[in-house]
Amino acid sequence: MDIIVVGGGTSGLLSALALEKEGHNVIVFEKESYVGGLCRSEKIDGYSVDIGVHAITMLDNGPLIRLLNKYSRYLPNFRNYGDYYIRTDKLHRIPVSMHEWMTTPVIPNKDKVLITSKIMDLMTMGFTKDASVYDFVKEMGLSSTSVDFFNTIAYFLSGEDLENTPLWRFFTGAGYIPEDDILPFIYKDMKINPLKSTLVKKFGTERIINILNDGFISSIKNGSKKYINKFMTEHRYSTQGYPVGGVQSICNCITYSLRNTQIKNEEVKKITKNGKKYTVKTSEGEYTSDIIVYSAPAITLPKVAKINKIQKNKEKLSNIKFTKSTTVWIGDEKNYFPYLGSEIWIDNPCWASTVSNYDESLAPKGKHLMGFSFVNSKKEDALKTIESKLNLNTDKVDMLYVQETVPEQASCSIGQFFVYPKIDDTFFVVGTDSDPRSMGITRAAYSVEVMLSEFKNIYDTQKETAKK
Repeated sequence: MDIIVVGGGTSGLLSALALEKEGHNVIVFEKESYVGGLCRSEKIDGYSVDIGVHAITMLDNGPLIRLLNKYSRYLPNFRNYGDYYIRTDKLHRIPVSMHEWMTTPVIPNKDKVLITSKIMDLMTMGFTKDASVYDFVKEMGLSSTSVDFFNTIAYFLSGEDLENTPLWRFFTGAGYIPEDDILPFIYKDMKINPLKSTLVKKFGTERIINILNDGFISSIKNGSKKYINKFMTEHRYSTQGYPVGGVQSICNCITYSLRNTQIKNEEVKKITKNGKKYTVKTSEGEYTSDIIVYSAPAITLPKVAKINKIQKNKEKLSNIKFTKSTTVWIGDEKNYFPYLGSEIWIDNPCWASTVSNYDESLAPKGKHLMGFSFVNSKKEDALKTIESKLNLNTDKVDMLYVQETVPEQASCSIGQFFVYPKIDDTFFVVGTDSDPRSMGITRAAYSVEVMLSEFKNIYDTQKETAKK
């Protein structure tokens, strides 16, 4: 099959790699002069800075590792990430288990029993898909300290505040409920066909039907015993790491593994379908293909792809919400985070880490490289927060570099529309706007797995039919 992949970010490159290895002819179109999207690093004054602060999740058996193990000739080398902290008078681990919630100094004592009881209650009784973290918080009469804590955590789970962050995202982010258990509800509006969906392979037809019939509340209740068990143990996040060489090393492992795929730095202007073939018009010319895999932001689909099924969802696609991020990179002789892991700041939500703790080569000898990612914050406010928190003058550091990006093509917000990877048998969408699970590179990899499963369902069936 001749396949065109639109967009050369993480999901586009992973799709190209997998489809090439499955024996297809692949061309990737990327409008920028580089590939990788946010899975990329830049050289700034002797430092190697990523596009945003990263932690790669689910390294024990997650989607990125599964795809790389199956298709890539090269594998990144990951260092154990460490833990997540809140800084008050000193560093405190972000609470996850029941014991940690009951003993953490981050929230007042009077709130601890309320929170732990509420978590267990929700695991037992269930909650609706559209319930927010705010719905969880507002009924308990928590202190402003606790509310601010949940609001900050919400930003880093979804890109939105607690009023717009789904409660299910809090439960999956903490690891209490497996992300796959949530997936059927996210795509319910897309009228998933139980006979064809990739979800059937994972859950089984009977379970899918029961989940959709019973509704979210009942299905969460039915799984409450195993969820509560996770909450009551010291279970924390799945294995996480940081790649040696920065996130560019992940991009390099994928691109170096490509043998026959063509990568063209051309912007796709228009996609039309003529009979069974697609015509793709770029800034440089026209190309034809049997299959389209769209990895560019899905919000641009109605403008680019003149396909009936896409145009019918024009309003939903055009209203996809996303969050902007400001990342400040500082290189200096002093290491302000001399430990493995990262910390979260509450007053102006920030995720901060020293990435050179994992790989000294990211900074010049004797220097350290620190990243600070802010949500919905202006450059000036971000710099003021850093100076206030760390008591430093950003004008006097060795290196200062500011990035403004959109880290997720769709935020995990209440009422968000996610494009299911299969539009029809010949048009697929991948990326962080086509899967609600996890965040960043992991979410992009999840979308590729679902796309590949749908793709193989279709074409394996066609091959079997042709043989007969």
